[in-house]
Amino acid sequence: MSKEELGQFYPNDYWGGEPTEEWIQASQSDKTDFIRQCQLEGGRILDVGCGAGFFLRALSEKSWRRYGVEIGNEAAGAAAKVLGEEHIFKGTLIESKFEKASFDVVTFWSALEHTNEPRTNLLEARRILKPGGTIVIQVPNAASYQAKIFKGDWFSLDAPRHRYHFNLQNLKQILEATGFAIYRSTFHSKVHNSHALRQSLKAKLWHKSIPKRAVFLLSIPLLKPFDFFMSGSDKGATMTVAARAL
Repeated sequence: MSKEELGQFYPNDYWGGEPTEEWIQASQSDKTDFIRQCQLEGGRILDVGCGAGFFLRALSEKSWRRYGVEIGNEAAGAAAKVLGEEHIFKGTLIESKFEKASFDVVTFWSALEHTNEPRTNLLEARRILKPGGTIVIQVPNAASYQAKIFKGDWFSLDAPRHRYHFNLQNLKQILEATGFAIYRSTFHSKVHNSHALRQSLKAKLWHKSIPKRAVFLLSIPLLKPFDFFMSGSDKGATMTVAARAL
């Protein structure tokens, strides 16, 4: 599908409305915690598919020079209003043409799977990263227990917006082929995993029968602890990796 055709599947409010500062910090805590665990403490950072810039806004402006790339006009405008017009590029990473070796960190939070050219995007990220810089990628885990149980009902498939899906092995392969080496990974996500489990189970049960609807409702309090247990051993529904530019 072309970029224009795909755009029809992204409503103007896809990125969400304008939240409170407390909501931004809470909703982005998975991401900011992972950044800290990677011992990334400041520098020039680019968020690809930044939406309204919530992740960038959760970072300290004293430590980070924050930039974003976003194809959605409304979301990019919201990000630019807070972060500055000169810090937000409206378009794709490939179109942005940032200077070579000009960033310390490039992030793809739930963004790489939306692109038609993941390899080209990774090559461009490598070009603009300084040697030894970090790329952070978060994508659905196609080898997760949820993917295997729910198959076509798995919430994180999100067709047609998601163009590609990855497991750790093929993500590692494409990263190595484009000049990166993974040094940290996690398969836990407070924001995404239990939500995907709930929505997948709802799709499987809700419209089947009244007893199955009751099973779904009764299962809701158990979903978070069940997912936390099942997300061990690389089986969590969300995969987040940090890789160093070689």
